[in-house]
Amino acid sequence: MDDTAESSAENSAATTDGTFAYATSGSTGHLSGRPELTCYAPSDRGLPEITFIDFRFPVGGWSTHAVTGLEVAASTQPAGAHHAVDYEIAARLSEREGLLVRRPGLNGTTRWVGPYAGRVLSFSAAAVERLAEAPVGKIAFAADGRDLRACRSTRHILDALACAHRDDPSPDPLLIESLHLAVLRSVVAARAPGRSAAPDLSASQAGRACAYIREHLDREITVSALAGIVGLSEGYFIRAFRQTTGVTPYQYIMRERVGRAEALIRSGAGSMAEVAARSGFTSAGAMSRTFRKLVGRSPTGRTAGRRA
Repeated sequence: MDDTAESSAENSAATTDGTFAYATSGSTGHLSGRPELTCYAPSDRGLPEITFIDFRFPVGGWSTHAVTGLEVAASTQPAGAHHAVDYEIAARLSEREGLLVRRPGLNGTTRWVGPYAGRVLSFSAAAVERLAEAPVGKIAFAADGRDLRACRSTRHILDALACAHRDDPSPDPLLIESLHLAVLRSVVAARAPGRSAAPDLSASQAGRACAYIREHLDREITVSALAGIVGLSEGYFIRAFRQTTGVTPYQYIMRERVGRAEALIRSGAGSMAEVAARSGFTSAGAMSRTFRKLVGRSPTGRTAGRRA
């Protein structure tokens, strides 16, 4: 367990009957015991709008839920493991996939038998309204598991969130924001009226966004900052940017950072750590992982191959 997760577990409020009170961005309730947390990622800017938790209960137990925002939960139990949900979930996505949505206003109790592990991405009501571009009461959430491909895609996004937080103590905020938005889009069945399903950025908007990326490549770049530059909401901006450029903002920025790093390495401009910092990577290791993922080689191998 990392220090952040351990600190979060220690801050759980024990009650007189031995249970624990908890609060996430989107719900409150009680737990029969304190979970083991392999990942706990609240916002570091005041009251968190979004919380991601990767948890494990070593023994059977229960939890209660009073949902004020939205929670997307996925079991990570191995095949054959068992847990039972004792209340009717109006917005169940897929029992087969171990994936469900707890929508606003849902109250109930979950019980499980034996060890139980899973992941929960929790949104406050304000975050849901801002990112989905509609009041919570007017948002329709996915209500069945017929589209198993969408369910599996959502599970994969939650897996990616867990990996990002475990592998990097300071993951790229643009990646995290993009993953949060992808989960939300996957469970919102109807979008706000008046928005195109496949929007485009104007030439001026695209130019401003790309110029900002180039100018701030060595600094933290967020979806909210990019969206604000072109006067759009975060969700709409990501869809429009991808429609216009063919890639997500995160993919575009990673390609730009790789390009800058290659140029710096070819020019002999400092150590790998210095090149990583000037290109916007959190470390030389993070830069190397990105190179291997995007171009199939290490940074030095890539430039050596080009010189040859």
